[in-house]
Amino acid sequence: MVPLYHQVYVVLRQKIRNGEFDPARPLPGEHQMADEFGVSRVTIRRTLQSLELDGLVERRRGVGTFAVPNPVEFRDRYNIGGLLQSGARDDAATESRNLRIASIEPPAPVAARFGSTDKVLVIQRLRHIRGEPFTLLTIYLPDRVARKVGRKALEKLPAVMAIEQAGLYLARTEQSISAQAADEQAASALGLPIGAPLIFMTSLFSDRDDQPLALLEGQYRPDMYEY
Repeated sequence: MVPLYHQVYVVLRQKIRNGEFDPARPLPGEHQMADEFGVSRVTIRRTLQSLELDGLVERRRGVGTFAVPNPVEFRDRYNIGGLLQSGARDDAATESRNLRIASIEPPAPVAARFGSTDKVLVIQRLRHIRGEPFTLLTIYLPDRVARKVGRKALEKLPAVMAIEQAGLYLARTEQSISAQAADEQAASALGLPIGAPLIFMTSLFSDRDDQPLALLEGQYRPDMYEY
């Protein structure tokens, strides 16, 4: 379950971004917000701390907490234009770490998408922004594609870039997006509770002959991504 403070954070963040709070007047007090959201003052206090760290509110001692007009959030957020794109933000601050690279029998859903039960290469990659995990990406490649691209390139480069550099043409992409509850592995990797909601996106890349080249499954923290 998503922590209470983050549930309140999401609501208040949206109200601030929509201009629903007058920057010249303090936000409701901790007691009032605690009653409104049905949570403790400790939860409200932690929420306000997060909003302040993200540049959304200004806390003035002895006066109150004020919404920042036209805030520029300090927390890095990315728009999902594709599973390997970072959006408008500079990608220089992000880091990727390979958690797993192995040749395996394809899981049933992957075999169905590829139309084959032949072995696939799986790469599981965790992306960080300034040390904070925000995306768990699982990449499946048919063995014929993995051999042509080369394992060394796949270990170091984004999958789509490695495929293109190997001379394989990505002619078509089918994408789908949904919500998914974090399982034990995703929760541990992304620093979330088991069952926390994630944005789940898949992309199937094919060549001109509709032969699959790669299947990418991305699990995104919703507090750091938007669509």
